[in-house]
Amino acid sequence: MTMERIPSRNDWLLTGALLALALFAVFIPHDLVPDKIESLLPMWGDYLFTVALVLPLAWRKRLPLTVGVAVGVGFAVYRLVEVPEGSVSSAVVFIALFAMGAYGTGARRRNTWRAVAVVASFLALAWSLYRELDFVSFDGFAVTTLSLGLNILFFAAAWMLGDSWRQRQEYAAELELRADELARQREENARQAVTEERVRIARELHDVVAHHVSVMGVQAAGARRILESDPSRATAALEAVEESGRSAVSELQRLVGFLRDDTGGSTAAPQPTLEGLDALIATTRDAGLPVQLLRVGKTRPVPSSVELSAYRIVQEALTNVLKYAPGAATSVVLTYRADALGVEVVNQAPSSPVSVAPGGGRGMVGMRERASMLGGSFESGVITGRGFRIAAVLPTGTSYDAAADAS
Repeated sequence: MTMERIPSRNDWLLTGALLALALFAVFIPHDLVPDKIESLLPMWGDYLFTVALVLPLAWRKRLPLTVGVAVGVGFAVYRLVEVPEGSVSSAVVFIALFAMGAYGTGARRRNTWRAVAVVASFLALAWSLYRELDFVSFDGFAVTTLSLGLNILFFAAAWMLGDSWRQRQEYAAELELRADELARQREENARQAVTEERVRIARELHDVVAHHVSVMGVQAAGARRILESDPSRATAALEAVEESGRSAVSELQRLVGFLRDDTGGSTAAPQPTLEGLDALIATTRDAGLPVQLLRVGKTRPVPSSVELSAYRIVQEALTNVLKYAPGAATSVVLTYRADALGVEVVNQAPSSPVSVAPGGGRGMVGMRERASMLGGSFESGVITGRGFRIAAVLPTGTSYDAAADAS
């Protein structure tokens, strides 16, 4: 807890009000019954001691332990010299003890200094109450002891209230720290989510660009070979290249626009779904790759994340076939299981070796990551003498009861 370096306006107002009351309480007996006053000091001395006792309260938050001990010892002296005032000075002791508990630092140091202040005040108070008591009278002794007991409760209340105040302040400060930490964690989680989303979009960019560029490359190569012998087919192939280029640019603009949009890309076009596989297969066939699409099981809706991952896995697999085995017969099989969607792409071995530029292997890694992200599995490998196979199982999250559906 941070303390004020100098007394605040409220501190001065409280101290001034208590000082005015204390001085007035000293003035009354001096004015009304001056002959019965037993003070060891002249009137000005009583006023001076009263000021010395009350004034330190203004610094009770800045120097709580020092002020508490000064007030406790000052109260003892105040009683010993018999200043004709009791109520306001007791309130001053109460406030000082409260401040020691509320604002003092270090439990051991705080309790030791409070004990010094309480003992000094208690001994002086006991002496002032018992010094002229006739112990022969039980009634007088009982009344005096009761008064002393009430003052002990008064001191104990100040002690406990100070501790309670400090604990509440510490608890509030801890809650504030926790709130700040939670806010920092939320910001960190938000930044992490943004980073993960950008990585996902980067993967989308890779899949989109790789597929369209591969299709364009195959079609351009075919157009070059038949440009002189069959100009009409070459023109059709070049038109397909042009269309693939437009599609690639369109998807790139959408994804890059998402990256630039701080609002999260709320206006972005819908993500590809399994319904778009037929168009993807048709585009791949136009590039010269014989592809067959087969759906096994009852077709049903699956989560959008599963649809997108399945589409991108098929797209990336066909891109690899175009690059490494152009012209090889390929089959794409979607299997609707009870609680998962199976994706399998198998291509025959190329009729002749193909020379391609190294791609870094990110496509295969991306497919594996997509399956892993959904809690599924991914396999890939060469089928001896037959070609290459990739297979993924993507959990749909809910079990599908075919028999219940049929009924």
